Formats: sequence, C-alpha cells, structure tokens
Amino acid sequence: MYRGSLLKFGGDLFDKIIHQGLLVVVVSLLLAQSGCKLDTITVGSVDDEVFLKRKNQSLFLKVAGNIGSRKLLLIVHGGPGGNGLDYRDSIIKSNVESKIAVGYWDQRFGGNSQGNGGASDLDSYREDLRVVVQYLKAKYGDDLQIYLMGHSWGGFLTPFFLGHEQNQQFISGWIQVDGAHDYPLNDSLTEDMLSKRARIEIAAQRNLSHWQSVLEYCNSHNSSDGYEVSAQLNQYAHDGELLMDSVFVPETTYSADPSTSYSNNRFNGVVSGILGVDRPTYDIDPESYLKKINVPAFFIWGWFDFVCPPALCDDLQLKVGSSDKTIQYFYHSGHSPMMNEPELFWNSVLDWIDKH
Repeated sequence: MYRGSLLKFGGDLFDKIIHQGLLVVVVSLLLAQSGCKLDTITVGSVDDEVFLKRKNQSLFLKVAGNIGSRKLLLIVHGGPGGNGLDYRDSIIKSNVESKIAVGYWDQRFGGNSQGNGGASDLDSYREDLRVVVQYLKAKYGDDLQIYLMGHSWGGFLTPFFLGHEQNQQFISGWIQVDGAHDYPLNDSLTEDMLSKRARIEIAAQRNLSHWQSVLEYCNSHNSSDGYEVSAQLNQYAHDGELLMDSVFVPETTYSADPSTSYSNNRFNGVVSGILGVDRPTYDIDPESYLKKINVPAFFIWGWFDFVCPPALCDDLQLKVGSSDKTIQYFYHSGHSPMMNEPELFWNSVLDWIDKH
C-alpha cells in the first residue's frame, strides 16, 4: 500500500511517498528553480534512499555514511546501464562511510532506476546529475562538500557535466577512475594496447588462441570503423585483463550491496545497449569543455586497463584546465582498481579528499 501526501514547494508539487519503508521523492523540476525546502540533515550518520523523478525516469539514490563530516563522495557509475551499489562492498561500508558520506546514484536506464521509457540523450544524463547534486545540497546542507567520482562511462559523464555552464560551482573536487573522457581516442588506444600486448603474449607462448584472435582482429579492423568494432575491442579488453597475472583478482569476500528495498535491475543494462546511449559520445569534442574545468582533480588508473588505457590519463591531464591535478597508477589493477586493490584505492581517495 502507498501512503503519501503532496508537498508544495515554491509552486511546484513534489510527491512524498512511502513504499516498503523507502522514501520516494518525485522531483518535477530542478531543485534550484523550485525553491523547495527540505528538512536538512547536517550531523551524524545517514542511511537514506530516494527516487528523483526526471523525464519519465525515477532515479535511485542511496546516501550512506558520516554526513557530519560535511563531505560526500558521489559515485557516477560506469555502463551506460551500470549500477551505483556495485561499488558498495564491505570495505567502503566499514572504511569509507565511517569517515565521509557516500552517494550511490543510479543513472536513467541503470541499476535500480525505474520508468517506462524516457529521454536517453546525453544532455538528459547531464541534467540528471545536476538535479542529484542540487538535491544533495538541499537535503544535507548547502555547505556540504561534494566530490564527484566518475568511473568508465561515468568518466565521460562527469567532465561532460563539470565543463558545462556553472555546474562546477557545486563541486569541491573531481576523481576520475579509468574514465572514458574521449571515446574515439579511447578506442584507438585500446586497439594499440591490445595489439602490443598480443605480440608480447604470443612471443611468450601464453594463452595463444586468445591473443592470436585479438591480433588478427586488430590487424584486420580499424578502431574508427564503427560502433560494432568498438564493442568487440571492448570485449577483448575486458577478457585480456583477466589473463594478466599481475592484476590482483578481487577477494572472494567482495560482495556488492543490493538495495535494501529493490533488486538491481540488470535488464537496464540491456536497454541502455539497445538505446545506444553512448553512441553520440563519438561526436563530442571534449577539449571544448575540459579546458574549462578548474576544480581539483585526482586521476586514478589501473596499469593493465585495456578498456580505458593509461595513455588516456596522459591525454586528460594535459587538457584539463585545473592547476591542481594528481595522478596515481595502480600497478596491480585493470579497469576497476577499487576491486583489484581496494584498500590502497580507498585509502588514496580518502587521503586526497582530506587534503581538498
């Protein structure tokens, strides 16, 4: 059963609905435009879950941890169609949430977010992120310091957001983790890294069948040949990482935390693929907005990441306008160092946030 009441803020209606113990907030316009007032929480620890209504999608957001620290790490997950709660393992719950708050946001057509259809253009994703940030400021206090952490596809969306209009005024720092800020360049670097690694592995007589197939494919295709080639290179990249002895395998105790009230909707990943959410990224020139970004930036990269190769980090640090840039490579990691080297990863993130 639904039990709810209509709340009126600045002329706009927000539905406040309780469903299975979960607070659902339906936002019809940007919070800044609505002039809404929420019961602000600025002390202690929180464990909140909300849905934010945007363009026929209900965007899931979980906020957990020490909000009294006045610092919040907002995770912008990979995909498209990924899941924010995939990052919430035992380490982040015990070692990170005890020190700062963490926001686990599911993008449209991702994770626990729900809805029948809705926009899937890049601008909508960017506007969604602004709504999430403004909700966090309204709910937990305007003095809350928010740090964006974009991973993989989230590493495209995060700078795409930061370099637009005045969005970075709400953000205290940006953490880029193996992010795809430039899709065409990314594909080119993936193809080059796969080809070079294939030759090394073939010469060493390791996993011959796989690496011969990779080399043959790279020699007969060009990364600019189309989306299908990009998808195949991406698959080879993920497979290749698993064959690297230097990459630490995630511990068997690693377990992503499902929502307390909803099952993660893996079907969203399929829908995102069908919609081709990230196809338009190939027509985006990131230089036009990277140079505008001036918030402190921390670039984290797995050394054996074939999906978003380390050379992508070199390109990023040259083009971002910020004068405060830090780079850290993880030499036993692939595309997800928070899983390959979790303790080092989260300690590094916390240390950087503490200094910024």
